[in-house]
Amino acid sequence: MHTLLAIVAGLAFAFTSSQSLGYDDAVAAKWSAAKIIKYHVEGRHEGRESVVLGDYEGKADVIDSVTVDFTWDLKARKMVGPIVVTDGKSELRNIKSDGTNCPPPQLKGDYELFQSVSNSMTSADQIQIAGKRIYPAASVSNYPGSCSMRSIPGGKEDAVLWVPVTGAEVLGAPNRPGSPVTIAADRKSFTMKGAEGWSWTYTPTLVQ
Repeated sequence: MHTLLAIVAGLAFAFTSSQSLGYDDAVAAKWSAAKIIKYHVEGRHEGRESVVLGDYEGKADVIDSVTVDFTWDLKARKMVGPIVVTDGKSELRNIKSDGTNCPPPQLKGDYELFQSVSNSMTSADQIQIAGKRIYPAASVSNYPGSCSMRSIPGGKEDAVLWVPVTGAEVLGAPNRPGSPVTIAADRKSFTMKGAEGWSWTYTPTLVQ
């Protein structure tokens, strides 16, 4: 029994240690001395969103993704080459007419939370990705008048994402409770919380 308890305690300690990193001087020094870094950034959205155009009852749990690849000159504080943005396909779950007892909306095509159109640097340390939110034609309830269904057209709305450009020396920092930044246990990537249900995971590669 004592042996079993010791094994369980050891596993628990190992797990806790991997989740609560301390400060790593060597990692911080490596990235602080870098001149040029290539970043692969994976954006992920999870949240409940309206999936029909207009003021109608129709929401879903939406998962979406965007990847952003760029090379950053830290000393000159500028991009080296183009910013490459790749869109993921939106996934919808749990579609309902929230707040009513009416049937869920019926979508007649694909909904896209975000589809990129262009990108630019809005400041020395921020990428702006301009895009569109795409709503398909749908059937929705006539709530609050009744639960009978009627057809509505689809459409597009302007949407914008902002991706911070940040130094990779954060990989040497400790994980702190309540911090918007989480360092992976292997210190090869870090995740930043963004706005409107987005989070951004950065994996840097040292170029120079």
